[in-house]
Amino acid sequence: MSIDDIWYDDEAGPIVRLYAITGGRTEAPAGDFTLSTTVQRVPGAVPGSELSLAESTIVQLAERPVSVSEIAARLGLPLGPVRVILADLRDARLVTVPRARDAAERPSLSLLQQVLSGLNSL
Repeated sequence: MSIDDIWYDDEAGPIVRLYAITGGRTEAPAGDFTLSTTVQRVPGAVPGSELSLAESTIVQLAERPVSVSEIAARLGLPLGPVRVILADLRDARLVTVPRARDAAERPSLSLLQQVLSGLNSL
């Protein structure tokens, strides 16, 4: 068996270890990306050609707001490595976590109650 046989699977194709994708890192800074954190591509950001396949796929997925858990599911990767990759992409200013709305931008409680009342009447 040659070294090439170790890194290739007939059904799966090339095999890359997770630590190779993340540069040996296993965890992003604590609390940066939870399962429900939404990320989005930075408007006007142009990714370079040096991005890995996983990184470029995440940037493409983040054209619209997408959750960390959905990214992990679409890539078929565990959450830990996805968080590490997202932290790298954030540091490279390619993706961002959209800020929460200010209280002034949020709909009023009375408006939400009217919407709920309208939905219940359907």
